[in-house]
Amino acid sequence: MLLQDASDLVRETVAPVEIPGPPPFVVRQLVMDLAGRVLNNPKGITTENIGDYSYSLSRTSVNGMALMPAEREALFQCLGLSAIGAVHMAYGPDMQTLNEHTPTGWAYGDEITWGW
Repeated sequence: MLLQDASDLVRETVAPVEIPGPPPFVVRQLVMDLAGRVLNNPKGITTENIGDYSYSLSRTSVNGMALMPAEREALFQCLGLSAIGAVHMAYGPDMQTLNEHTPTGWAYGDEITWGW
């Protein structure tokens, strides 16, 4: 079940681009790494102290499963995707910002997908 969840997460990350079959080594390794992290740390604990015991949980990932930035970059490179981004632009005498959010995404050939 963890392998399927990890596989679904990877496929959703690069959708609408299809992952070729059989999947490249990088894709298989990422799926196994994602599933292994959840198996080894199902609560997603990111910090734990022994003296006066305390711990912190990651709230940014569902079921403790999320691609790290380096993993996302490796996935995109392996599939021939190029990461792209935009920056805030200011204009006018009071330097108003054109965008409230800085979109990011990836390019595949002539197609651009925003929003990761």
